[in-house]
Amino acid sequence: MNLFDWLRNWNRKTPSETPQLEESEQHFMGLDIQAVINAHLAWRKRLEDQILGQSQEELDIGVIMQDNQCVLGQWLYGQAAHSTLSLHPEFARLREAHRRFHLYAARVVQTLRMRGVAAAQAMLESEFDRLSKDIVFLLASLIHKERTLH
Repeated sequence: MNLFDWLRNWNRKTPSETPQLEESEQHFMGLDIQAVINAHLAWRKRLEDQILGQSQEELDIGVIMQDNQCVLGQWLYGQAAHSTLSLHPEFARLREAHRRFHLYAARVVQTLRMRGVAAAQAMLESEFDRLSKDIVFLLASLIHKERTLH
């Protein structure tokens, strides 16, 4: 499935399944795009499991909010930041959306602990889903722009 087709079909708050990207779309400048998408979409499940009491995992807010520790973050602050990708406006927007995603995920956990299930679930179903989609869209846009230049 083409990444842009999958994004166009994302008509729910959260996609029913992760895309299985075409071979030509799976890797880009050292980044495993399929793994990045899967990992960021898995965050919703992890948070939802916490909210529903179906997980015993201890989520560390201080770790969650660090946007340079996951695969995408390491790429954004490493290889991509030291390449011509950093010259594209989409790159700055992607980095900012990714930063906001991690801060918001940490805020969901904090809200669950301080205000309870209903408040955390409401956060998950609103801004969190939009931030997830923004990351995938901006990553796809950056890839498309860079590929059309070469």
